[in-house]
Amino acid sequence: MPRLLHLPLALLLSSLALLAPFALAHAMGLRIEALASAPALVALLVFGVGLGFAGFLWWLAARCFALLRDPATTPAQMAALHELPLALPEGTVRALLALIVGVVGLPLLLFSQSLGLNDAVAGYVNGIIAGVFGYYFGARSTTPEAQAARRLGEALNAELRANEELRAREAAARAEAAAAAHPARLAETLARLERQAGVARIILQRLAPALPAGLIPREAETALAAAEQALAGARSLGEAAEEAPLAAALAGLTGASGPLSALLRAAAPAFPALAGGPLGAVALALGIGWNLGAGAWRRFRARLMEAPFDPALFEPGAITPESAALRLADAPIFHRLFAARAAEPGFLPALLDAALREDAAQRLWARFPGFASPEEARQGLEEFRAALLADAVAHDVTPELAGRVAAALQSAPPALRPAPGAPPVLPAPPTPESRAAVEALALLTAELRESHSDPLPLLAELAP
Repeated sequence: MPRLLHLPLALLLSSLALLAPFALAHAMGLRIEALASAPALVALLVFGVGLGFAGFLWWLAARCFALLRDPATTPAQMAALHELPLALPEGTVRALLALIVGVVGLPLLLFSQSLGLNDAVAGYVNGIIAGVFGYYFGARSTTPEAQAARRLGEALNAELRANEELRAREAAARAEAAAAAHPARLAETLARLERQAGVARIILQRLAPALPAGLIPREAETALAAAEQALAGARSLGEAAEEAPLAAALAGLTGASGPLSALLRAAAPAFPALAGGPLGAVALALGIGWNLGAGAWRRFRARLMEAPFDPALFEPGAITPESAALRLADAPIFHRLFAARAAEPGFLPALLDAALREDAAQRLWARFPGFASPEEARQGLEEFRAALLADAVAHDVTPELAGRVAAALQSAPPALRPAPGAPPVLPAPPTPESRAAVEALALLTAELRESHSDPLPLLAELAP
């Protein structure tokens, strides 16, 4: 019902507003006939036009306030309204002023003679109308371009501000994430540096004095000293320590001049090159040695270091006459002298019994004719024993073990990655320098086995 009365009520109020000037004149004692004169009528019309425009402005303001009270209005829209005149749409005030001048001025100009206006007043009115209309329509002709340019500039500025805010938030988020991850990264870097420093101490303090001069570069000692200093500083500062000094010290130990990298490069010529290079073969041998059992490791180390024969390396019954017959082919002197007699009953057990005794060289020279000299008997015995040890090591180092170690080394630098499915590798006859490096690696592996330190993570951290 209130909505049905809204329109009639609005019409009634509008009619009362038109009658208000007459009621006011009557109250002031003015005669209605006086209002019928032309100047009074014009003044009355101007007053009515003013009231009409005032009502129109009131209606626009009401609409604007309704928009402000609307919950759907965004803060950006509110801020835009604050910059507008009277919080009305842009151009509304200029349009109203032009309409007022036109509605009032044009009748005055057209009926200037009836109103008794002289030419000067009519000229003033004409100038005002022409000036207002000329400014309004001239401004309207350039407003779209100016508005488009202004809005484009505002959009660009808003985008720039949004990008700056986004970058600031991202930087703050990164800083917060870095601060949150700092303890974990610090602990990880510290653990890696301690691990590499421990290996560097073994190499430089225990192994390097027995190695040929220059095999381990002098820079390795400097890198270890820097690592010790960085570790001491980090331990004293605790969680307040910086990661950068630790990372720099770690790079010095794991770089090309680091002790472990230098030892691997020195031992590489002693190993056959696999796909990925001889360094991959060295890394594979080091990983295999650490993963072997106690007895298998002793045989593997003896094979690496070409150690003197020790019967304790072989478990009872591990070497049979059948396996000894197969190894004759890998011992040139024994093969030349005894291959034809291998089928004789009791020959291979007797040969094997003599070869495994401490005075084997003398027994062979005295019991088995055919040797050119006792020296040839000793040389043939070494060949045969090396073939027996190589056969035992080949049974210890299974393809599954070699494949598992090779797979673990795929996270190492490319130079240290053996080819997938690479066979177990054993050193070829090395130069004195590479032989010394191989022996040092065997001793290092023994130290790592005792301390239960897996060498594969150490190798994965190197940058040789």
